[in-house]
Amino acid sequence: MIHVEVRGATFACVDEGHGEPSFVFIHGWCCDHTFWQPQVDGLKGSHRCLAISLRGRGGSSAVPPYDTTTAADDVAAIMKARGVGPSIIAGHSLGGLVALMLNDRHPALVRGIVLGDSPLSAARGGGLQGASEAVAAAGSMEPMRNMIESFFVEDTPHDIRSHARDTMLSCPADVAAGMLANGEVFVNRLDDLLKDADRKPLMAIWAGTPLGDPGHLRDITMFVRQEPVAGAGHFFELEQPLVTNALLRAFVDDVNRDPRSATPGQASAGDR
Repeated sequence: MIHVEVRGATFACVDEGHGEPSFVFIHGWCCDHTFWQPQVDGLKGSHRCLAISLRGRGGSSAVPPYDTTTAADDVAAIMKARGVGPSIIAGHSLGGLVALMLNDRHPALVRGIVLGDSPLSAARGGGLQGASEAVAAAGSMEPMRNMIESFFVEDTPHDIRSHARDTMLSCPADVAAGMLANGEVFVNRLDDLLKDADRKPLMAIWAGTPLGDPGHLRDITMFVRQEPVAGAGHFFELEQPLVTNALLRAFVDDVNRDPRSATPGQASAGDR
């Protein structure tokens, strides 16, 4: 593990491997970079892999603000600090929303996007704000316990279940609530962000019971690749790492063959 200092905070990261296109992995709401470790281990032999713990999680400093816009700008700054060029951005759960914001604000850094069972329905419907308010009022993640339990399926291994539950429930309330503080962005703009992402290679990997609406995503996009992982819970990348890695390798072929990914795009908002 390494530490990167940018934008007034110190971030715990894993940066391993060589080869293009590179992958940048963004974890979910109250998780950390270790939730993508099986993908780093499986892909680093042929691709550079950068996995980041966002502010207040996984050994990164707890310096507010924590919202998804800030997270997107942090990821961009870390990529630049590490010399990571345009990459496939893979975001699990809420990390997928961060990936969409990264593409919106720093499009030149994005060659393709992978949404990992991202909560598109809740984000569009205003559910992020409700969760933020509940966590802030309780001063802990306890109001989210039942939701976290719903992420598992009968076959979820005990160690994965315990790791995910313990990591999420131990997240400081201000970090967890702050991460969702700008949820209105997705109420107002989610479909447009998805349409923009679809102008590049875009893949959605879904758990057995998706957190989003694959049908709606298909309706508003033209080229998205959607892949269900049958029988997997929300943490599909931990439960079925070989399947997940195979899907990511297949997506690399999509990126390499897609002429849209050859020119990463215009200068980012932060560079104008």
